[in-house]
Amino acid sequence: MSEAARQPVQQRAQITRDKLLAAAIELFAERDYDAISTREIEAAAGVKRGLITYHFGSKEVLWKAALETLFEGHADELVRAEEASAGLDPATRLTNLIRAFVRYCAERPEVNRIMVQEGKHDDWRLAWIVERLVKPYYESTRRLHAEAVAAGLAPAMDHMHFHYILVGAAALIFAMAPECRLLSGRDPRDPAAVEAHADALVQLLLPGTRSDT
Repeated sequence: MSEAARQPVQQRAQITRDKLLAAAIELFAERDYDAISTREIEAAAGVKRGLITYHFGSKEVLWKAALETLFEGHADELVRAEEASAGLDPATRLTNLIRAFVRYCAERPEVNRIMVQEGKHDDWRLAWIVERLVKPYYESTRRLHAEAVAAGLAPAMDHMHFHYILVGAAALIFAMAPECRLLSGRDPRDPAAVEAHADALVQLLLPGTRSDT
């Protein structure tokens, strides 16, 4: 009996779902949603034809599950950063959030690549992403940025600008890691480089804040 045959049905089903999600994330990060077929995703996952319909029902449901999978890690990091900052000063709370975001962008560069794809089109997918996945982070940074500004610890700018400066500066280097490696000869996803990038972003957005905060 093969190893696959010995695996419990539920375990095999989960393995198949995980393969489909991983393949979908990779493909949706490369190209627009409409340019990718379910058969292409199944082929990339190395599974039989029709299993997207079996496990998810449709490409739309798979796409939503893939995005939720990507953002789950970000939500967890956000919660941990806020919990670790409870009772601390506004600059430290915002610093911890910035650092958590940089580390997440380094771990999952597909998020920024997908957001660049989806952010160009004012359609149902963008509306779903913004409402379900982006707004919670936006509101967290709005609150923490306002507190840091009120305390005189962060530049007084409209939060819309702060948000996009933060997202762009935190994510681009990892989303474009191949270019960075060719240009600088360094891997931006190396753990030391990730921490150095977080340091640089904290210094940029919170001038005068110690880099070891």
